[in-house]
Amino acid sequence: MFEKRLFSLVPQATPYIVASVLFKWIALMANITVMWMLARILGGIVTDGLSAALAVDALAQAALPLAAAIIVRAASIYLAQRAGDKAAFEAVRRVRSLIYDKLTALGPSYTETVPTAEAVQTSVEGATQLQVYFGGYLPQLFFAGLAPITLFVLLVGQAGLPAALLLACVPVIPISIMMVMRNAKKIGAEYWGSYVDLGGMFLEAVQGLTTLKVYQADRRWHERINAESERFRTATMRLLVMQLRSICVMDLVVYMGAALGIIVAALQLATGKIGFEAAFPIVFLSQEFFLPMRRLGSLFHTAMNGMAASRRMFGILDTPEPERGDVELDGRGDIELAGVSYAYGDRTVLDSASATIAHGSLVALVGESGGGKSTLAGIIAGRKGAYRGSVRIGGVELRDATAASLMRAVTLVPTNGYLFAGTLRDNLLLAQPNATDTELLRALDRTRVAAFVQANGGLDMVINEGGTNLSGGQRQRVCMARALLHDSPIYVFDEATSNVDAASEAAIGEVIASLAGKHTVIVVAHRLSTIVGADQILVLERGRIAEHGTHGELLATAGAYARMWNSQEQLSAYAYAEDDAEDVEDAGAVEAVDGSAACTDGLNGASSSSAAAALDSGRVRRSAPSIMWRMMGLVRPLAGWLMLAVALGSIGMLTAAFVPAFGALGLMAALGRNALGLGLIAACAACAACGIVRGPLHYGEQLCNHYIAFRLLAHIRDLVFGALRQLAPAKLEGRGKGELVSLVTSDIELLEVFYAHTISPIAIALVCTVVFEGFLLAVSPELAGIALVAYAVLGVLLPLTSAKACGTTGRQSREGAGKLGAFVLDSLRGASETIQFAGGADRSCALSKLTEQVGAVDARLKRRQAASEAVADALILAANLVMLGRALQLVAAGTIDFAAAFVAVFTFVSSFGSVMAVSRLGASLQETLASGARVLDLLDERPQCAEVADGQNVEFAGAAAEHVSFSYAGGVDVGGAGVTEQAANDAAASLILDDVTCTFAPGTMTCTMGRSGSGKSTLLKLLMRFWDPAAGTITVSGVDARRINTASLRSHEAYMTQDTHLFCGTVRENLLVAHANATNAELLDACRSASLTALIDRLPQGLDTPVAELGDSLSGGERQRIGLARIFLNDAPFILLDEPTSALDALNEASVMQAIDEFKRRGKTIVLVSHRASTCSFADFSLSVEHGRLS
Repeated sequence: MFEKRLFSLVPQATPYIVASVLFKWIALMANITVMWMLARILGGIVTDGLSAALAVDALAQAALPLAAAIIVRAASIYLAQRAGDKAAFEAVRRVRSLIYDKLTALGPSYTETVPTAEAVQTSVEGATQLQVYFGGYLPQLFFAGLAPITLFVLLVGQAGLPAALLLACVPVIPISIMMVMRNAKKIGAEYWGSYVDLGGMFLEAVQGLTTLKVYQADRRWHERINAESERFRTATMRLLVMQLRSICVMDLVVYMGAALGIIVAALQLATGKIGFEAAFPIVFLSQEFFLPMRRLGSLFHTAMNGMAASRRMFGILDTPEPERGDVELDGRGDIELAGVSYAYGDRTVLDSASATIAHGSLVALVGESGGGKSTLAGIIAGRKGAYRGSVRIGGVELRDATAASLMRAVTLVPTNGYLFAGTLRDNLLLAQPNATDTELLRALDRTRVAAFVQANGGLDMVINEGGTNLSGGQRQRVCMARALLHDSPIYVFDEATSNVDAASEAAIGEVIASLAGKHTVIVVAHRLSTIVGADQILVLERGRIAEHGTHGELLATAGAYARMWNSQEQLSAYAYAEDDAEDVEDAGAVEAVDGSAACTDGLNGASSSSAAAALDSGRVRRSAPSIMWRMMGLVRPLAGWLMLAVALGSIGMLTAAFVPAFGALGLMAALGRNALGLGLIAACAACAACGIVRGPLHYGEQLCNHYIAFRLLAHIRDLVFGALRQLAPAKLEGRGKGELVSLVTSDIELLEVFYAHTISPIAIALVCTVVFEGFLLAVSPELAGIALVAYAVLGVLLPLTSAKACGTTGRQSREGAGKLGAFVLDSLRGASETIQFAGGADRSCALSKLTEQVGAVDARLKRRQAASEAVADALILAANLVMLGRALQLVAAGTIDFAAAFVAVFTFVSSFGSVMAVSRLGASLQETLASGARVLDLLDERPQCAEVADGQNVEFAGAAAEHVSFSYAGGVDVGGAGVTEQAANDAAASLILDDVTCTFAPGTMTCTMGRSGSGKSTLLKLLMRFWDPAAGTITVSGVDARRINTASLRSHEAYMTQDTHLFCGTVRENLLVAHANATNAELLDACRSASLTALIDRLPQGLDTPVAELGDSLSGGERQRIGLARIFLNDAPFILLDEPTSALDALNEASVMQAIDEFKRRGKTIVLVSHRASTCSFADFSLSVEHGRLS
């Protein structure tokens, strides 16, 4: 029941927890004070013969003390809730910070311990789950022990036996909780594990949705997500059934225990053992003995989710961090490698490598893809600490160096550097926080990207998560500029120019060469022409350093290096070795436009902002009734279950209310004042019966409600992923993946509040109100009128007022949660950069600030919830006093007798349970409605390219672009005719392609060349119909692509993006994405064509070897070849390849390009984008794209 370690993690929460308990106790004492004052007044009528008129006067005289008690109670309820909220916030902030700092300390290797999706959910949703534990459960735990003892002490002097019986029943509730806990940890862990798995699968799908759509595998993945969603629903129902059984037992104890105390008090009153003033408090306060413990039981089941999440948190926090030394490293000496080995699991990738790299030299690491080059670079850069052997820099072993000094000494520029969401300035300042704008622009100029930056918003241009709004080449050059700003003694460039054009590569090569002398420079290269001038070349072959020397020395030895060098000539010779070889022709020629029109091959900073603005302006402002109406529409197929839930809930709520009502009848019968014709025994039997059936009825109601809720949540997840399939990739570019995971997990989970705790409670409140009104109407129309006003104020006016007071706070809260998820995912994906540039503390601080911002929004919402709760409680007590006063006046007037009035008042007092459930919805439902609005926004969003199902099916007979113009700003769907003039101007000013016309005849290969960001990749996306052109037409087989059935179009196309996406799983599973029913022979044949056979043979489990998250256990070249194997396996007639050989060595490039050429000879039509002349030499035609125009 109490997690000591969790409590010890957040000592800051202790004062708030104590304060919450204290205020809860004060509220209880205020309630007891009201009860004692009423008992004295009513006791005067019963035992002292006081007239009703005098009792009315006594009640009037006590008005001020009663009002003061009500105010104190309301204020205490509010302050108790606020103190709990503050404790919850301190817990969330502290735990979230601890987890993030731990993940940062683990570095990129955290994925070996916990998948990224789980890390995000644990640090965001897991931390949020602790709100209930710290803000509700812990204060209630202490109060639940304090409250019954307080009541017993106050009551035992006047009604010893009933008080003792009530106190004796209280421990049954924690005993039932303890019994549940035997299985609770296991079931709770299964639930949280299933929840994390669902989030992880969804993150995988969203990150790889473009790949899935290319191969029409998104439907299969959709089915997998639905299956995982069903497993989560089943796990949730198991957890729920366990919880409901416990709640059923607790309800039995609460209501039967209360009934027992009331019955004993009534019988003792009948025998004269106690007086009315002693019996009345028992009836009035009987449930107060149990409600704190019952409330604890309810919170326990919610807090269990937090405790299950905490065990995942402890697993992360307990993960051993890489051992760090304490020696400061300056990086100025030689680098000495002695017997260095490294393995990924059972797969050895580096084997006893030894070499010396002189300080100030330029050294190249070359070799076939997968030979260990990047692994060795990572070891030198301190990214892979689990190496064997010795690595010394200036005589200092890397293991002995402090992490901070190692990161200052060595800067690694990886193949795929990461850019964080924010501005370009933010990303550059990460490397040198004090740099001036002049210094930043100078670094950008050195990497040939300054002109692009100046044309697209300057240093304040918007960068999307991962830099997805930049082309691959632009992203690489920005990352290199950031590295230059770091100015470390040692630089390691791991294929840092693989995606840039030849002119930029030459300029960057000069920058790298200029670093040598003052800096030690290590270059991992596949383009051997770029490292001819290196002081030393290390040739790695299957994890070993096979050769070393200068370019000339290695050519003279005629070894591995010479083979790679000569393979380029062989590659070119093969490309032209055809009987009727023709010169490569120009496929089109138009004049280039002014360079100032150049834009990024993706959403540039301005267009990204325009896109966001357009989407925001297109968002429908949804009212609460419209959201609820839309969500209610999904319930129709389950209407039968809903009716059963309402029936069981109504009866159960009535029985709960009639336990004290029949107790009041029993007291009157014990005094010889029978009301409603019931005697003492009959009243006691009815009281006991109500206490017994309440638990099973509540169990049935909740089971029905949650069955409905979890069925619908699974259905909504199905709808959401279906919508994402339609929107991808165009409408998802620039949208944070973490935010999407938050939507499909926590936002959809919050809809449970609507389906399980809103619809039936409103219906139950209406049914119960009718029943109570009918009963009171039979006693007195005036009393019924007072009750109706009270019910209307609490059940209608208060929730509407609370909802209006909350305004848009709920939406802000949910959007804040989405931002948190996006920020954490962004931070974890860029963990290498954060560590490299010592940005962990700043990033952690930013997370804390974002947590505080979201917490401030949540605090506003919770203040209103607390205020609503306090006001509701005060209104109920005030209404009770008004009802009592008017009833006594009617008794004084002779309209009704005292017994009937007493029973009517007691029934009214106990009738607010159903109405209170509705009154809380005004504030508590705001986040749920906001989540519903976010889900509906996604479901209602129009795709940029609507999939066609009623068009034409075609057989591939060539493709063409006819006068095509395109702008990402113009691609934002703002409703067609509703496009604003500003949007049109933005589109015209940022054209990516401008009046492009070209043809791709069957059986030909066309190479598209041009500077990074010139529009090459955009052309491929238009051919795939990921986007539609703003002007002109894309045709396939002579038919406008917009009139071709999407399934038919995709069945004829295959597309390999610059960055091959690999899913968590095995190599086989990643290949089967392209062809689900491929045989083993077909898989091996595709691997052979992609030059993967040698790698597969080396892998411990062959095709069934798991790849790490995002393929991190494979080299860039190996990942790229798996992408190519998918292309070969898919066997589509129209193949689009974006930089297919950028990460390949010369030998593998030759092998792969020969396979691609053989593919063309089999009648395939191939369009490839490449910066490599050797790759383009295979093409029949070439296109040169400059500033969106062909030349």
